[in-house]
Amino acid sequence: MGGNMGKTWSRSFRQGNAIYKLNLLATESIRSVEDRFIALVGLDVRTIRVLRLIGDNPGTTFAELTVMTGLERSLVSRLIQNLVRSGHVERRNDDADARRFGLFVTQAGQRVRDRADLLSARALEAVFEPLSPAEVQAFIATMDKLADWLDSPDYAQKVTRIFDSIDFGDSGPV
Repeated sequence: MGGNMGKTWSRSFRQGNAIYKLNLLATESIRSVEDRFIALVGLDVRTIRVLRLIGDNPGTTFAELTVMTGLERSLVSRLIQNLVRSGHVERRNDDADARRFGLFVTQAGQRVRDRADLLSARALEAVFEPLSPAEVQAFIATMDKLADWLDSPDYAQKVTRIFDSIDFGDSGPV
């Protein structure tokens, strides 16, 4: 992994639409640091994301975490199992309902998270190097605004209306 796809990915980037570009930027920025995260904290970036979400939401459940991560249930389950097995996360039964359990970061998990947070901050410095502080703030504000929009019922309705109104003029799917 690691590296930057032979330094050619940015050529195709310029040919894509905005969604393609966001995906490619995220993929490449993670790929460029993934090996370092594994070497320095022992976890890949996706697992660290799950660890962070548990730390930021103590007592969160598996179902809640699946929604928060946007990842497949089976993958979230495997990541949680690995975090529990490695001693970074623990499961605790819910006092009100013994069938439910919440997830909590352990001291060992918090140490890993602290290290990962430092690595992330340094990686962001590198990613945002060519941008001014004002450009970084504007980029983050724009992403936040888009996230709120994508998470809204208005967006879901808009997408439904758009796709329901498309007529390719033939008899159906390709």
